[in-house]
Amino acid sequence: MIVMSNFKFSSDNNFEEILKLFLPKIKKSLRNTPFQEREDLEQEIKLKIYEKIYVFDGFSAPGFFDFIEGINGDKL
Repeated sequence: MIVMSNFKFSSDNNFEEILKLFLPKIKKSLRNTPFQEREDLEQEIKLKIYEKIYVFDGFSAPGFFDFIEGINGDKL
């Protein structure tokens, strides 16, 4: 399991690190694609990963007690 506490996704260096983690899976998946389309598909996959990193970077989940307070506040 990869632990990424205090990890800022939006840095370009961090994007490269994340891409290194996904690269073996990307390459394995591309074997099912015709040779002529592999490079284009690889670029599209990397672009989608890049887009999702920025979406994920802005996301913050509430802590456990904040979540419980939110639930209890809605019932009152």
